[in-house]
Amino acid sequence: MTRPAAVISSLALACALGALPSVARADDAGAPAQAASQAVAAEVLMLHGTNEGSGIDPKIGKMSELGAPPFSSYNSYRLIERGALSLARGAATTTKLPNGRVLMVTLKDVTQPKTRGEPRKYTLSASIESPAGKTFLPLVEVSTKGNTWIVLAGQSYKGGMLAIGIKINE
Repeated sequence: MTRPAAVISSLALACALGALPSVARADDAGAPAQAASQAVAAEVLMLHGTNEGSGIDPKIGKMSELGAPPFSSYNSYRLIERGALSLARGAATTTKLPNGRVLMVTLKDVTQPKTRGEPRKYTLSASIESPAGKTFLPLVEVSTKGNTWIVLAGQSYKGGMLAIGIKINE
């Protein structure tokens, strides 16, 4: 069953916000935690979701979000591109999407853990615009823990859907 793009976008964001597993971080050799003002490394995946029945491309790796609603409405995901972003607090970082639109991601805040062993929380804002500047996805703000995928989805793409995964690497 295929869902309308707007529903997928809303549900995808709700899914990303609702089920954030806890990820513990052990500092190497007691090194201090990365300062909130420094840039953080993020991984970005561009995925093509279809109902071709081919399953999930092994090059994507483990991404449990694709097997749960709303993403499970597509039975096949192919990796289009894998990239890296360096996100500095308050500075927008852009990357071109396969459909010609532009993804803009900004690191808004980093919340340090209150107790040792708890993960940091990252607040990101994201938007998607066409090359002409028309907004496709208005600015959304998402809080996440490191090493957890946020998936933005819903754009039509080559008979299926374009999904964008963003993960802060810790």
